[in-house]
Amino acid sequence: MSLAERVMELGKRLFIIEDADGAGPLNFDSSPGLYIHIPFCPDFCSFCPYNKIKYDAELTDRYLNALKRESDLEKIEHFSSIYIGGGTPSYDLYLLEEVVSHFRGMTNGEIALEIHPADVSSERLDEIRETGVNFVSLGIQSFDDYTLNSMGRKRQDSGVSLSSIAETTSAGFDFVDVDLIFDYQLDQKRIVEDLKTALSYGPEQISVYPMMRFADTAFKNTKNDPEKELEILEELENVALTHGYVRDSLWTFKKKDEKRKYSSVSREFFVGIGSSASSFNGKVFRTNTFSLDEYFLFLDSGKLPVRKTIKMGKFSAILYYSFWALYSGRLDLDSVQEHFGRLPLRMRYLLHSATARGYLEREEDIIKPTRIGTRKLHIVEEWLTYSFIDRIWSDLRSKARNHSVSSESLL
Repeated sequence: MSLAERVMELGKRLFIIEDADGAGPLNFDSSPGLYIHIPFCPDFCSFCPYNKIKYDAELTDRYLNALKRESDLEKIEHFSSIYIGGGTPSYDLYLLEEVVSHFRGMTNGEIALEIHPADVSSERLDEIRETGVNFVSLGIQSFDDYTLNSMGRKRQDSGVSLSSIAETTSAGFDFVDVDLIFDYQLDQKRIVEDLKTALSYGPEQISVYPMMRFADTAFKNTKNDPEKELEILEELENVALTHGYVRDSLWTFKKKDEKRKYSSVSREFFVGIGSSASSFNGKVFRTNTFSLDEYFLFLDSGKLPVRKTIKMGKFSAILYYSFWALYSGRLDLDSVQEHFGRLPLRMRYLLHSATARGYLEREEDIIKPTRIGTRKLHIVEEWLTYSFIDRIWSDLRSKARNHSVSSESLL
């Protein structure tokens, strides 16, 4: 059994998904990141696996009040950062202004926002920046019309892609990330050209994701090819290097001397509010209901809207934490010890084995993946996504169809 297979086998045994019927607040030893999910979308893109609801202006005030109640129930007064995702959180600027206005005094870190290219204009970007948002991720996905059409991208064509990146990178935000997606089944030259185009505008970071084949998307009956995706990512790494960008995490490239990063999945500890949001405090990973009706009902009854949990012991929590740290490019053993105490023997053996096989390299208390280690991380990441995240989301989405605000509002 390979080391990657051993880690996946451990994951199957250790990470048990359990149903929940609401929950109390999570305890954090330090200020967590805050994720706020805005589920509303004017149109649904066929590749998107995230929880989304057809935009309804009448629901937004109720949802805003629910977010505030959920935050109050969590009883956390300060967050290390704020990340607003969706859905399409850039669509309704009034809702965005109200959300940021309520929460911005709770952090001295970045306030990050996902932006759809169709929502970009110089005037709207000024309004977004004036709310206090200073980090943005522009969901370009592609500059190529054929690729955009193949993934069912709505409200966007190549012209929108080009104009939006030009506007966003010159709008004065502290940090701009550009999101690209590639499908290994398409011509590899398309994603290379997409990356070169994005690089030419000089954003602080570019994230390049392989198309994931989630259930409940148009791609559910197709499969990933990790080896082909790895070949593409390694070619993209070479292209990025020639433009002064380095591979910072599994799927991100940022300017060589840039110390900051835009990250939605590799924060250490975080609390999520809103329908479908997830939280992790180092002991429990949990996910909220996808149903907006049920979300409101939970909060009206004074309970947090949690529907799925994975409870972790010390070893499983360290394994989970270490994976995402290595995904981000580095594992700091001092931080692990600070959060969890002395490394268990099994974890020390795993890290030693991975280092001995050339997957990891260690310099004092910092461990980083090698190129071959990065390839193994990619394989484990896709397994993790389908074995846990997709399972949780599929089940919660199915249950939500029985509680949806209207029979056509939930995908």
